[in-house]
Amino acid sequence: MSAPVVLLSGGVGGARLARGFELLPEVDASVIVNVGDDETRYGLSVSPDLDTVLYTLAGVEGEAGWGRAGDTMVLMERLSELGVDTRFRVGDADAALNLYRTMRLREGRPLHEITAGLAKRMGVRSRLLPATNDLLATEITTDSGERLSFQEYFVERGHRDRVASLRFRGAERARAAPGVTEAIGSARLVVIGPSNPPLSIWPIVAVEDIARALAGAEKVAAVSPLFGGRALKGPADRVMASLGLPEGNRGVAAAYRDFLTDLVIDAGDAADLPALADMGVRARAADTRIAGPEAAAAFARRLLDALL
Repeated sequence: MSAPVVLLSGGVGGARLARGFELLPEVDASVIVNVGDDETRYGLSVSPDLDTVLYTLAGVEGEAGWGRAGDTMVLMERLSELGVDTRFRVGDADAALNLYRTMRLREGRPLHEITAGLAKRMGVRSRLLPATNDLLATEITTDSGERLSFQEYFVERGHRDRVASLRFRGAERARAAPGVTEAIGSARLVVIGPSNPPLSIWPIVAVEDIARALAGAEKVAAVSPLFGGRALKGPADRVMASLGLPEGNRGVAAAYRDFLTDLVIDAGDAADLPALADMGVRARAADTRIAGPEAAAAFARRLLDALL
């Protein structure tokens, strides 16, 4: 009998955990993905987190965990020769997929339908869902007062700026994409992947009906993205600190306090368990390094055994 599981994901860490569930035939997984970093680049509608999850589940992700394996950069080279700023790099095969998405959106097709079609074409078994079809844009205000789009902050400026505040533009009007709240409502377990809490997961839960569905879920477990208080890659620990969250895994628990029931931290951080218990969080320690498919599948199975 299949176990319905929902995963909230953004970025490489969430994509790798999604791959773990994808590889378990007994799991019926729905992956709800952040779209707060979606933007228009080179005239293309890009959805970086959606595509990172899609490529990872299809087994065609690039060596760094994003983009497509073996992709070429002829388009970027030619645009650069024409004087175009190409710091936001899109490979040729990746650009083709983004162009397809752009064409379909301009025809009036909704993002969730386009995403489902791409997942089917690429042999993905899990149900891949954008958090919303509506405008939802993460905007960063730096401590110098500049307001940046997500990709300006993350890619063009290498996430070096100190984040003073976040705004999720459009969240007040956005509604969950079809299937999202239904998946949460029917899941035996909701898992928040080891993603950046403020930048990857907060945009998802900024959508009111998603937040309401999570608050009503029986069990919501998060996997910490931190190791010894630091992220393996990316600015998660720095952003959490600059936004006033507690240090380390206590900050992860605080980021999700409105709906979190369980937290899984890395075995190397087991000393954090008493402090998390004091916060009222059921926490456990395990090996959370899941870069490879086999490690991700083994971790996903242990997670289900422990929480279901």
